[in-house]
Amino acid sequence: MLGAICGDILGSTYEFGIEDKEIFLMHEEDHVTDDSVLTCAIAEWMMEYGNVSALGEGEQKYLLAKSLFNYTRRYGDKAYGFGFLDWYFDYEKTGKAPDPPDSMGNGCAMRVSPIAYGYKTIHEVERFAQLQAEVTHNNPEGIRGACAIAAATKMALDGKNKKEIKDYISSKYFYNLNQNIEDVRMKDDNFSATCPVTVPQAFIAFFEGEDYESTILNSIMIGGDCDTVAAMAGSISYAYYKRIPEHLLKHCFSCMDEKIKKLCQSFCDKYL
Repeated sequence: MLGAICGDILGSTYEFGIEDKEIFLMHEEDHVTDDSVLTCAIAEWMMEYGNVSALGEGEQKYLLAKSLFNYTRRYGDKAYGFGFLDWYFDYEKTGKAPDPPDSMGNGCAMRVSPIAYGYKTIHEVERFAQLQAEVTHNNPEGIRGACAIAAATKMALDGKNKKEIKDYISSKYFYNLNQNIEDVRMKDDNFSATCPVTVPQAFIAFFEGEDYESTILNSIMIGGDCDTVAAMAGSISYAYYKRIPEHLLKHCFSCMDEKIKKLCQSFCDKYL
């Protein structure tokens, strides 16, 4: 969770392109985006309800939707995806979560990392990653992306090496991970916020990184939806390296409000 939020913040300045910009990881204008907000929504659900065995899938989806809605309402000034906003406004109008749209957007993958910390097995992680994705996404590509990021984060937490992670994700989720940064770099001002494009980018940024900092730099250099790629790659990288450099961590906490800081601390206290 912390790796995703810090990745989002560090990539926020470059969200809409890196043209004519030197790449630095800290800026005065860095900020939390919708990626961090919705990651917090999943984290709060995880801590309160994720391990309540008496709750069925329908009840869990209700609680997930409620948390996503409440966080979006609290942080209404963020640049949420259009499909998610349609879902949010339908919820606001009717008072209940609408059917999810047919979306392959990366929103369900950027927010999924807290789930990797809450369950003992990778199969449980994948099950709940799919469950949270289905609240707002009804496209196999979106769900696949969320499950892949959650699974990789869980494997990293469990001490699996990069080859083991790559082999599992490639064989189960069918992403082409035999690429490098140049292969997946966005060109000609293209911008995509879909899972088929950005999830492989996040994996390549992680596989080519040597630590958390270089993973985030890789994510930004790819271009396009930088903050989300950095959030996804950052979630895996932090789970793998178990460390964010102190100067980056201090900067990211300075960009959070008190509610998000408190939630991050509570989550780390419980799961780390």
